[in-house]
Amino acid sequence: MTDPPELMIPGPGALHDDALEILGSPLLAHYGGDWPRIHADLVDAVGALLGCTGPYLLPGTGSAALDAALFNLFEPGQRVVVPDTGYFGARLVDMARAHRLDVVRVPVPVGDPVPLDPVADALSRGAHGLLCVHVETSTGVRHPVAALAALAGPDVAVVVDGIASAGGEALNVDDLGADLVVTASQKGLDGPPGIGILAPSARGRARIAARPDACRSWYFDLRRWEEHRVHDPVEPHPVTMPTTALIALLTRVREALRTGLPERVRRRAALARRCREGLARLGHRPVPADGHEANLVVVAWAADPDGLADRVLHRAGIMVARGLGPTEGRAVRVGLVGRNATERMVDRLLLAAADCQ
Repeated sequence: MTDPPELMIPGPGALHDDALEILGSPLLAHYGGDWPRIHADLVDAVGALLGCTGPYLLPGTGSAALDAALFNLFEPGQRVVVPDTGYFGARLVDMARAHRLDVVRVPVPVGDPVPLDPVADALSRGAHGLLCVHVETSTGVRHPVAALAALAGPDVAVVVDGIASAGGEALNVDDLGADLVVTASQKGLDGPPGIGILAPSARGRARIAARPDACRSWYFDLRRWEEHRVHDPVEPHPVTMPTTALIALLTRVREALRTGLPERVRRRAALARRCREGLARLGHRPVPADGHEANLVVVAWAADPDGLADRVLHRAGIMVARGLGPTEGRAVRVGLVGRNATERMVDRLLLAAADCQ
């Protein structure tokens, strides 16, 4: 068997040694013993990093957590505004339609941030919700979610897809003005994949608690999850949990807290700039508009993205991603997550990319 490539894709990231060691350790039961305390520690640590109280950790992907957000905040027939930011903005549109919501899609030019005026116009016509992506990994654009939430106001439920931003961008749930921020374990949090995270603000928690009807999903009913967490000292969640993956995530979130989010964001922004400028020197200009470039993913136009990705893999053993959605066949995407988010790895990538000229 050949060695696997070094991952520099937008996620999942290559795991750090401490997380790998935990994943190889004996399995801990998901109830009783030390587990309730460990679970509580993880909830507190993730909440401290994201700036909220009592996030929910669901076995599943970030997309599962987005489904959970829609189940808990909306009912069929309600109207939601969704900026189509790219591949994952379009996924939000599809999800909302699958929940039988009345979707108002706001188109967004490739590489641009979400324009505020069309969103404000759509909201002025009446809406129950606003769903928006913070960092769109198909374009590498960071979108102005705080400004969008301010447009929505307190009466509109706001869901932010922070899957590609949490842990690498300035993001504080309680200060954002959203109801729920959704993220996952495998990108900016440096954990193994398989954990979807719903981070509620105080407003979002109150909105979910006050909903008049029962949630239309048993598994994703956050009131059920809250009931277990508050009243079950042995099994503080309603389903079996992947304990080893969660303990590995706890190790990495604690490391992020020791560094501090502002410093972590500063370092990742500098690394993204190093990667972006290096690719631009080679003729691969950034997709995002100036000032809206994300920290955890760099997306650059390429005349032959497949050839570039193949040559980087062959010459340096580094796997990058091709374009997706509006950048498919036209760009490469470099992930700056996990253990390979280092200057050394970025420089290796750029050297191999230079050989492809």
